[in-house]
Amino acid sequence: MKLGTGLMHLGLALASVGGCGDSSQTTAAGGASHQGGSPNGGANQGASGPGSGTTNSGGGGATSTTSSNGGSGGSSTSFNGFPPEWPSGEACSAEDPIFVWQLTPDTYILRQSLCTSFEGPFLYLLFGEDKVLLEDTGDGGIPVREVVQSVIDDWLAANNKSSIELVVMHSHSHGDHVSGDGQFVGQPGVTLVGTGLNDVTSFFGIDNWATEIVPFELGGRTLSMIPIPGHQSAHVAIYDPKYELLLTGDTLYPGRLYIQNFGDYVTSVERLVDFANSNPVAWVLGTHIEMTQTPGVDFDFGADVHANERPLELTLDHLLELEAAVTAMGNSPSYQVHDDFIIYPL
Repeated sequence: MKLGTGLMHLGLALASVGGCGDSSQTTAAGGASHQGGSPNGGANQGASGPGSGTTNSGGGGATSTTSSNGGSGGSSTSFNGFPPEWPSGEACSAEDPIFVWQLTPDTYILRQSLCTSFEGPFLYLLFGEDKVLLEDTGDGGIPVREVVQSVIDDWLAANNKSSIELVVMHSHSHGDHVSGDGQFVGQPGVTLVGTGLNDVTSFFGIDNWATEIVPFELGGRTLSMIPIPGHQSAHVAIYDPKYELLLTGDTLYPGRLYIQNFGDYVTSVERLVDFANSNPVAWVLGTHIEMTQTPGVDFDFGADVHANERPLELTLDHLLELEAAVTAMGNSPSYQVHDDFIIYPL
């Protein structure tokens, strides 16, 4: 969200998940509680469904949770759904600095605790056969590299591999998405992509910014890198056809959509819609939650407790709703409240 850092690892003991019908939770030894309970609501979601969680309590340790809670989506029966709710910042003494959710056997969503940053940014870890991609490093103050390495180590063990290259890139360069970068500098087996436009275009081979969409190969899992400036000049979206996920960073998420360059933003949203017209999108996943379960009501700026938080996941319908709204504004961008997001030109 902000124009702003990090995560924490603590000795995860992640287990690979069975089919979509399994509901289970795995936790680091002495891990903190998973936020269970009833699923978040919200308007126009098509997202979380009923489910229940179990709790492992103890001191320290990041928590990994896997479950069929939440909706089903993507193209694989190994899709585990989303958590009924994310840690809310209401019980910081029992909340881990980073919550790890295994969305699929090779896809993880990490959320920095609101107790460590009101931004509560989400990070994504996507595994292929040859490389694993980390999108964003969070808002700082916690050891993101350690938690990521622990997830990688457990994935390697589960897949009978000894090593895999880690590529660390960013949705965009604002501080709450890059402040853990320093922990990856000079680490063996790690490629850290710079945050400047030239860094992004050079690494991914984008010759024509921002119209060119390019593939990025992880090994048996080919992602598409989609330029989407507007919120920030070097912003990119990631499309994963394996599970039909569209990662939209700060361009679209359930919250305040801050827009620095409105013309670029409109064009980028149109680019995403055009892409989705020929590529199936099951879920649109951004990097923050700032909306409550009450349609059109957001949390106060800087709020570090998110009781009754709306789910993270959006759908293609939300992207189409956003496109219709911003294109209708023409050359007169304006603040506009929707049920699940707020258009916020700067």
